[in-house]
Amino acid sequence: MTDALSHFSAPVRDWFRTTFNAPTAAQEGAWESIRNGNNTLIIAPTGSGKTLAAFLWALDALHREHETGTAGGTRILYISPLKALGADVERNLRAPLTGITRLSGNDAGEPSISVGVRSGDTPARERRQLISNPPDILITTPESLYLMLTSAARNTLAGVTTVIVDEIHNLAATKRGAHLAISLERLDALLANPAQRIGLSATVENPEAVARFLGGIQPVTIMSRPVAKEWDLRLSVPVPNMAALGGANDYGQGLYAPSEYAPSEVPGGAGSTSTGSQQGVAQPAPSAADTPASAPYTLEDAIGVFPGQEIAKETGQANPTQQGDNTAPKNTLTIPEESLRETPDSERPETSIWPRVQERIVDHIENNRSTIVFVNSRGLAEKLTAALNDIHLRRVLAKQGIDPEDYAAGICDIAEVPPLARAHHGSVSKEQRTLIEEALKGGTLRCVVATSSLELGIDMGHVDLVIQVAAPPSVASALQRVGRAGHRVGEISRGFFYPKHRGDLLGATVTLAGMRSGTLEPLAIPTNPLDVLAQQTIAACALGPISVDSWYEALRRSAPYAELPRALFDSVLEMLAGRYPSDEFAELRPRIIWDRTPTEEAPSGSIEGRPGAQRLAVTSGGTIPDRGLFPVYLVSGDEERGPKRVGELDEEMVYESRAGEVITLGASSWRIEEITHDAVRVSPAPGQPARLPFWHGDRMGRPYALGVQTGAFTRALSSLDATDSAAARQQLEQLGLDTWAVDNLLAYLREQRESTGAVPSDTRMIVERHRDELGDWRVVLHSPLGYGVHAPWALAVRARIEERYGVDASVMASDDGLILRLPAMEDVPPGADLFLFDPDELEAIVTERVGDSALFASRFRENAARALLLPRRDPGKRTPLWQQRQRAAQLLDVARKYPDFPVLLETARECLQDVYDVPALVQVHRSLQSRAVSMLEVETNEPSPFARTLLFEYVAEHLYNGDAPAAERRAAALSLDPALLAELLGSSGLRDLLDPAVLVQTQQRLQRTGERYRACGVEGVADLLRQLGPLSARELSLRLRSDNPRAEAPGTEHEDSENYGEEYDEEYGAHASVEQARELAEQLVRSRRAFSFAGASDDSAEPQLYYAVVEDAARLRDGLGIMPAAALPTALLEPVAEPLEDLVSRYARTHIPFTAQQAAEHFSRLTPVGVGVLTPVLQRLQQQRRLSSGEFLPEVLRTPSAVGVEWVDAQVLRTIRARSLAALREEIEPVSAQVYGVFLPSWQNVRSLSVRVAQTLPEASAYGAFMPSRRAATVVGEKVVPLSPAAENSADNGLDSAAQNSATAIEDLLTAIDQLAGVRVPASALETLILPARVPGYQPHMLDELMASGRVFFTGAGQLGGGSAQKSDGWIRLHLSESSSLTLGEDYPEQLLHAENPELWEALQTPGTLEHAIYEALAHGGLFVPALRERVAQLMSAAAPAGQVVTFPDAAEVSAALWRLVWSGAVTNDSFAPVRAMLAGVRSAHPTPALAARLTRVGRRGAGRIAAARASMGNGMAGSFGADSYGSSGYSAPATGRGLRSLRGNSLRGGLHTAAPAVAPQDSGRFSRVDTLLQEPVEATVAALARADLLLDRYGVLTRGCLQVEDSAGGFSQLYRIYSAAEDRALVRRGYFIEGLGAAQFAAPATVDLLRSTADNLSIPAGPQAFGASAYTPQRTDTEQVYGTFTVTLLAATDPANPYGAALSWPPIPSFAHEGEGPVKHRPARKAGACVVLVNGAPVLYVERGAKTLLAFTTDPVLLEAAAPALARLVSAGGAEKISVEKVNDVELLGTHTLNASTLGTSGSEIVEHPVEALRAALQAQGFYATVRGLSLRRSI
Repeated sequence: MTDALSHFSAPVRDWFRTTFNAPTAAQEGAWESIRNGNNTLIIAPTGSGKTLAAFLWALDALHREHETGTAGGTRILYISPLKALGADVERNLRAPLTGITRLSGNDAGEPSISVGVRSGDTPARERRQLISNPPDILITTPESLYLMLTSAARNTLAGVTTVIVDEIHNLAATKRGAHLAISLERLDALLANPAQRIGLSATVENPEAVARFLGGIQPVTIMSRPVAKEWDLRLSVPVPNMAALGGANDYGQGLYAPSEYAPSEVPGGAGSTSTGSQQGVAQPAPSAADTPASAPYTLEDAIGVFPGQEIAKETGQANPTQQGDNTAPKNTLTIPEESLRETPDSERPETSIWPRVQERIVDHIENNRSTIVFVNSRGLAEKLTAALNDIHLRRVLAKQGIDPEDYAAGICDIAEVPPLARAHHGSVSKEQRTLIEEALKGGTLRCVVATSSLELGIDMGHVDLVIQVAAPPSVASALQRVGRAGHRVGEISRGFFYPKHRGDLLGATVTLAGMRSGTLEPLAIPTNPLDVLAQQTIAACALGPISVDSWYEALRRSAPYAELPRALFDSVLEMLAGRYPSDEFAELRPRIIWDRTPTEEAPSGSIEGRPGAQRLAVTSGGTIPDRGLFPVYLVSGDEERGPKRVGELDEEMVYESRAGEVITLGASSWRIEEITHDAVRVSPAPGQPARLPFWHGDRMGRPYALGVQTGAFTRALSSLDATDSAAARQQLEQLGLDTWAVDNLLAYLREQRESTGAVPSDTRMIVERHRDELGDWRVVLHSPLGYGVHAPWALAVRARIEERYGVDASVMASDDGLILRLPAMEDVPPGADLFLFDPDELEAIVTERVGDSALFASRFRENAARALLLPRRDPGKRTPLWQQRQRAAQLLDVARKYPDFPVLLETARECLQDVYDVPALVQVHRSLQSRAVSMLEVETNEPSPFARTLLFEYVAEHLYNGDAPAAERRAAALSLDPALLAELLGSSGLRDLLDPAVLVQTQQRLQRTGERYRACGVEGVADLLRQLGPLSARELSLRLRSDNPRAEAPGTEHEDSENYGEEYDEEYGAHASVEQARELAEQLVRSRRAFSFAGASDDSAEPQLYYAVVEDAARLRDGLGIMPAAALPTALLEPVAEPLEDLVSRYARTHIPFTAQQAAEHFSRLTPVGVGVLTPVLQRLQQQRRLSSGEFLPEVLRTPSAVGVEWVDAQVLRTIRARSLAALREEIEPVSAQVYGVFLPSWQNVRSLSVRVAQTLPEASAYGAFMPSRRAATVVGEKVVPLSPAAENSADNGLDSAAQNSATAIEDLLTAIDQLAGVRVPASALETLILPARVPGYQPHMLDELMASGRVFFTGAGQLGGGSAQKSDGWIRLHLSESSSLTLGEDYPEQLLHAENPELWEALQTPGTLEHAIYEALAHGGLFVPALRERVAQLMSAAAPAGQVVTFPDAAEVSAALWRLVWSGAVTNDSFAPVRAMLAGVRSAHPTPALAARLTRVGRRGAGRIAAARASMGNGMAGSFGADSYGSSGYSAPATGRGLRSLRGNSLRGGLHTAAPAVAPQDSGRFSRVDTLLQEPVEATVAALARADLLLDRYGVLTRGCLQVEDSAGGFSQLYRIYSAAEDRALVRRGYFIEGLGAAQFAAPATVDLLRSTADNLSIPAGPQAFGASAYTPQRTDTEQVYGTFTVTLLAATDPANPYGAALSWPPIPSFAHEGEGPVKHRPARKAGACVVLVNGAPVLYVERGAKTLLAFTTDPVLLEAAAPALARLVSAGGAEKISVEKVNDVELLGTHTLNASTLGTSGSEIVEHPVEALRAALQAQGFYATVRGLSLRRSI
């Protein structure tokens, strides 16, 4: 001890001795190397004191300096990869600094050595203090160090002597590390002597590579002395058989959990394992909960979703834990495993593994003081946190006997239960993370659920236990995570692992073995990342010129660039200086100025940043890419420090959210208040049910080295298990696996051996093939080598399949192999030859294929942004990710043509080396070629166990959050043919679509002639010449501002946007003079950045002098023959491939549509050029899709000379079209949601009541007293609300004639059915509420006539209620025959039955069943029930084996089976009378009387939507999206048809059965199979277009919410593509039509005017009113006070004309018990049997069948009175036999209700009345009579 500390000063030595017993071996070795001044890499386990070892010698030197008075400036620079780790180190430094100061005799109390922290979260004020008063020790991050070196703060680093890089392994193998390596070289350039570098890490496998990264070319001493570290590791599986949970999915995989036990069987709290010995086996802990059985194990179980949680929450079942006297030691289980196996398997409820894992984790947390749970993704962290808190809350409530619903409603006496766990990840803000960390350290928080955010060396205090859910990404990561427990010196690190499924169990076991053996994955340092080089180059020369050669040498001193070729370096400088391989890169802006003039100091010249380069490097610098995360802020924050940050959300999560929704972030609930283009603002919402957020891109692949270890472990274990099972079990138990984990793992390997004959390993790969449920081949390659090897392999396999079979196969790669699906096209099944490649050709195949992948595009975007080619347009705002993708995609389209473009090279290198491991893949194929690795080919009848795990992940690739598992099949619905869609929509002339004002503004922007677009200064002139080409002084003057550029101090910047000089908003005034422009241009000429030449001579004037940038010299020479007069460097005069194309392309890019004549006139300024020369060039550019031709300019902008074809740049055209559409959208004035509530019923021709609310003035009685009167609601009419004033008179006149002729009524009915086609509605509501509201004078026989004629038919969509099939209500859909393919889709009803009614589908496929016989009997046409019974008997007899006695079903059995097929949608009837008869005799959702049907023949009517879609081919669909798109005259129906239409000649009058036996009324009519009625299938694109038209015709304004009640296979994604294409052709408009519904709203142009007209005609009171107050002021007449005439609409809740619950959300329900405050238990929904009453478009009343509880959405008494007549009309019209209202909003209707005096006094309304009193009086006025419990109204007979 004396030897190790003898070199320290006395205060330092005394402090260490009083604090620690002795130095560790790591500290002794570190001090020896550091004392000698060596660069040192310290490798030691967590808790060995390496951080203090690195600091202590430097602290001692600082102390000596302070003692001698020579201290000044920053001496120690500590660099942390995490901001939180830096803050943690700053806190930990306080103890030694305070102790050293105290022992040195300084009584001041404050340490003499100062410490400062600078990171991205440091406020500007503190950063300024750090510059003015530099601390002795500066703790920072790599990004902050880069920013300091690129600003004036770099002067404070001039005295640094020591640089400490913590967790260096986290940086060395990333681009962030390459960025840091250059920053360290830039730092050394500031110092007199290079600083001593010290690296710290606990997990390094190849220390030489990390040492090379740390020191560069300088030597580094590696200090890695063995340090004893004790680990207690356990792997637990809470179920005996993970393969049997919940049965099995389509591929046979599932999960299984043991049964729940009664509380009496759980003697104590469950915990983790005994800490007695490392070889002990953790016994499984049961859940002490009574969790109900949940759905079968599905894909969500494998990817991190918790099935069963929603069920538990909905049912409100508690999850009690009986806590007895727990006398067992802490962390010791008291449940023997034998007791858990007593219950037979058959009695155990099957559920997912997740509830079991969650219960076990809660047991661990409750039995430990401090626990950290690690997961692998942020989404899983949030979900698991919510589940843990929910289980803990249910346990606490159950212990105290409290109902969870009462606790949620806040009506119990218990205080709020604090959360058990909080989520901690990168999307939680720094402030929130700090609070969480402090709470865990302080003991107020028991658990933190974290991702890698807590993986590194953050001191979380005394952590008892670390739990890892799912296999960690690597062994090094696992060591770091478990090392958080026992973080201090000498402590034991305890860790528990819980795998998700059996495949995950194997990966976790291998990781556990690697942790115990210390086998880590090697690190690979990125080689020559060019994007980082570009960024650092701009930053290095931003503050002054630097030598090109000296900068090159500085780069080569760093490890990542030690072998940087000079040619590659020069190409990056060429790119930054603006010398691009083609003029197509002209949108990019030069970032530096390369002066190629050689000098002695700089033989290759010097580089200097352009003005604004510093600001660009500071605001857009760094290496962490933008993953599309929106910051989340509190609405109310400190104005000085800015809004308080809560966290981050994924961009796609934000796009799917709305203001008012509640989300969970960090286990806290937040209500979204506002969503801006770059942020989300929230307010706290404690206790509110919330959505769980999701993040994409959290996937981490298995490294190749770990894959090899996995293969070797699997091979060894499988061989051992096959020969000595007991030894295999003992080996696994020694690793830390409990009994159930050992059982599951060995069974997993054993079943795999039995299925395929072997297990995949490091020396054997297995190709397995089997057929799926569709008969196609599923081919699986089993390999443990990891995603980095398999992903590029999948690209090569996909290329081979395309080449061999000509199909685009979906090949998915994962950590455990590849899986692909091939259609069965050949007799020879696919085999191992698909996966074998020539090693010498493999890299070229992968390189070629990776360029077209989504990964390449994503990485290209990140690299281009990192190279500062795509900076933020506004430095203060984040650019939305979709804009970044759009800009990067445009650049990538250009860069693909030039393979040597540096960013393209870097992207290819990153994909092939950093993301993929192509060198390892090539090595694997060389091993396959040399037979060192074998490949076994097998064919199985069903997937093997390993294949089931892969198949889960394969389905996951096709899923999106919230989609059903059938998304793989439904993905085909999104495949639209763009060419066919364009042909169907037609090509309307763009001349009428392009806005003239937009064209003029675009021309001013492109030519920089508008005031706000003008440039200034020398750099502005350089930009103009580069963007626009050669310009004269006069032309330059028009594009320059007259004022001088602002004076700039050194180190300041004024440019960050793409448009230099355009960030000023003030008026610019006149342009510059010609002399000013000429002087600025001459400055460029003198600096050799431009040259001048004489233009074409003109007889009338002297030739003008033109200026051009030197980069254009070769183009002008080769393209136009213009020779530069000045001597230019040879590099600038190299020949250009297509010079004239570049010049013409630039002209097109900077002009709105032009003619060839105008282009020739432009170039003739410089030298004579004819139209004949330019026309072929324009045509070639059009073939390259860079130009478009046609007629674009409106007449007002066309000049007489502009004759001929117009040409325009493709990007310019897109911009003009987009801005023209935006101008149209800006004209839209959004209407309130209430207006849509009026519009939609009127749009669907639903009749509404006009209700007048008035009050008669008091009159004097005969005795002189005034007789008080009450307000009364009177129905004054019933009509469809006109959508425009012009239609009002015609609407009134049309409805005045009560007796319409039959043909008109039939036409109205067909129109209604056309609009309702395919919508699911209750059968009982169809003829009581839905059709009568749309068709005046509707009679049931009308529908029967249409069905008998074959023009209309219905299909069932599910049964309602629990009765028998032939005695129940159900859901139905109506269809027009000719358009049935739109509303039913392809493969109907097979696909529907297979997905929603598999039992019935199986019965239909099984000969001998009654359902199969009925279905086969109807295969050749419709039959009446008697004939059907005969045919069924024949079929069943034929299907029975010979000699078997056949029992024929009776009529009741046939009827029951027949109606099961009807309600499932497989069978229909040619009349609605059977449904009507059934509903008349049962308790249906809506009471339905039985009416006799009258059958007559009517003329034909076609649906016409498909015909209209086809007929529009080439002609456009200009009329397709209007309100009156399809009249009866517009249909062209086919002459012949199938099904009912083909049997018209043999109709009821044809005498099929002259004396039919009597049948039950519900069995009358002729039954037919639905599939025989369908038309021939149409093209998918035609059907999608016609369905888009149908939906727009149904809803008027289509939003995403409208599809909640639709069964659209393609979803909103497909419709969005169609409507967007239609918008480009002016067929529809997109905009913000309805407030609160987002911008993805589409409507026909005529509909927009109707919607606006509806808003103008609707009077909506402003502002909310007090409870019981009315917003309506009465208008007084001579005899009464009139409160208004209201539009009252009665709708079935399921009616598509009801927008609430679909497009619009239900408004909140006020509580009548507490004057608007408090919850109401009942909730509205679109349920069968429910009705809603709209008053002026707003929901006022909601009533379910029976109406015992009425829901009122308002407290306004006038609105409640206006709605009352609708309830009476519901009874009188037959919609309900009786209404008995007992409660309103959970309060008694007949009770006494009065308002508080405060309410009466504060309300300014003339009417203040308790809403219950007002509603009761209004109902009584409508005929309701009082009963014992409430008010009733019965239908009169």
